[in-house]
Amino acid sequence: MKYSNRHLLCRTHLVMRFCFLLIAFGLFGGGACQLCQKKHVWKNPIPADSVANHCELTTVSKLFLSEDGDSSTSDYRNALFRCVDQAYQTASISNSPAQAVDAYYESIVKSWIFIFRYRDFPEFDDQTDRAWDIYHSSLTKVIENGQRSGRLDLQRGLLVKTPLGMEWLPVRLNAFVWPAESFNELIPVGSYYDSNLRHQFVECGFGCPVVALRKNECNQSQVNDYFLDQTPFAATAILIPDLQPWQTFSQIQQSPTMSQGGLVLYDPLKVAHVQYGGSRYRLAADITAPLGFLGQEKNWNPIEEYIRPETDPSLAGLRMLEPYQPEKIPVLFVHGLFSDPQTYLEMANQIRAQADLHAAYQIWVYRYPTGGNFFLSAAQLRTQLAALLAQCRAQHQNNNLDRMVIIGHSLGGLIAKLQVVTSGNILWNSVACVPFEEIAASPEERLRLAKQFFFTPSPSIHTAIYIATPNEGSPWAKRPTGKLASKIVKYPSQQTQMHQSLIDKNPNVFSAMVRKRNPTSIDLMNPDNAILHAIQHLPLAPWVNSYAIAGTGGSFCSRMGPSDGVITIDSATTPCAGKTFLVDAIHTEILKNDTTIAIVSQILRNNTLTVSPASLR
Repeated sequence: MKYSNRHLLCRTHLVMRFCFLLIAFGLFGGGACQLCQKKHVWKNPIPADSVANHCELTTVSKLFLSEDGDSSTSDYRNALFRCVDQAYQTASISNSPAQAVDAYYESIVKSWIFIFRYRDFPEFDDQTDRAWDIYHSSLTKVIENGQRSGRLDLQRGLLVKTPLGMEWLPVRLNAFVWPAESFNELIPVGSYYDSNLRHQFVECGFGCPVVALRKNECNQSQVNDYFLDQTPFAATAILIPDLQPWQTFSQIQQSPTMSQGGLVLYDPLKVAHVQYGGSRYRLAADITAPLGFLGQEKNWNPIEEYIRPETDPSLAGLRMLEPYQPEKIPVLFVHGLFSDPQTYLEMANQIRAQADLHAAYQIWVYRYPTGGNFFLSAAQLRTQLAALLAQCRAQHQNNNLDRMVIIGHSLGGLIAKLQVVTSGNILWNSVACVPFEEIAASPEERLRLAKQFFFTPSPSIHTAIYIATPNEGSPWAKRPTGKLASKIVKYPSQQTQMHQSLIDKNPNVFSAMVRKRNPTSIDLMNPDNAILHAIQHLPLAPWVNSYAIAGTGGSFCSRMGPSDGVITIDSATTPCAGKTFLVDAIHTEILKNDTTIAIVSQILRNNTLTVSPASLR
């Protein structure tokens, strides 16, 4: 009997999801059906073959400890090369993670010696290339097995076995804004895919690209509230072996001069080249990988959060993707309906890939459940943003915090707009027929309403960009599919009771929409909604430059006229925008569109120069 009930509940849940996806398909021209597809792939790097086909394995390990032999002869070189290959093959059949660390470290030592002894001999390129492959594959394995076995502690170092016994190699950080305690795990980069990414910015070179993870559970800090549970960032690892335990004095003198051995992590966004053994090398890099890794997050489901707003409030809110940097201007992304900040991955990716923009801007994101009252989400952003800015100012006073840029897509554009306008009594008068002071409400209810309907613009936001924003609503919202989508939203029982209590205590005070139920985001985007028209008349802060970007790729929908398939061009434009751009893209693709990103990039550059919107081309 228990099994049957559980089966019935599962079927009901699946049917509900299926119906909702059909509704989402109708609302968003098929874009929401992407949620059904596999969007994220993350695979470990593929190591080099364990044995090179042309190598005959012999017992030559002692060759590295011998002073005999002429290193310029082919026999000696081939013997050294076989030694490198043999060390790598031995490591590949290790029986435990700890044993693998030691075996792959020995492989790194021998490949390092071979590389720096023969790097200037082009005739030996095949063997040198193989040695490089072995070095990088071995480094990946050392990182993976080191963390698995506990032999790699990023706060202490790497414990390895040498001919002279166990040795701790230090971990050194180069050019990071992240403090040492933020390095809690390293994940070597292999192959990955995320449907929100269109470009991968990768450089081949010296070192192994890794994703470094900062974990809130490993950091007891006040700023944890503004970081994701796991915040990924780019790094490149180079392991400099300590050669002394492996060589005699004369061999050490012949080897290139190196700094102390250790695992060195570089910030590839700041370091392009490294120098070792008298030679300059391009640093390997993959600055897209951390954004690709974000696609692995499983604890936030945009559809579930639409259906049940505030299912888990701890997952929502304002977040930083990097530590606060006083020399940089914050750019804040606000996502749209049925969505989350991952829709901005490609835009963030391209901003980081442009050196001038990366030097000028730091990325913040705001996540919220999209099915509920977006005035409440806007109020929460207003509160959290003021708190974060105050915290940043306490660390360092500077003008960059007052040049902030906010970018909102779709519903997020309305939330963004509510950060840069003055409410006065306009919003309240659109939902109530008596002054705010005269309503009957508990102190808690009164405070909640005041935060939603009465506010002033943020003094820190200097530029606002509205992308495919339904300033005049969307025709889909008042069609049967939109009405059904609105009915699916289920507020928490306590919130529903509070709303009904307010209505009961104030009969005939509120508008019909508010009296009927606690409005959903779909209700509020109905083109006939008075409150939506009220937003259009809210005065923009005089210090804010605003821009609108409208999509035209859905104009095949003849019933809507020129549109992105969801929002008409007329609705996506707003009188407060100093300039409006048209982009040939549909609603669900406009954020990833290269033209859109190029426009945003130019606006960001102009924001650093205080250029007026009218001067943009």
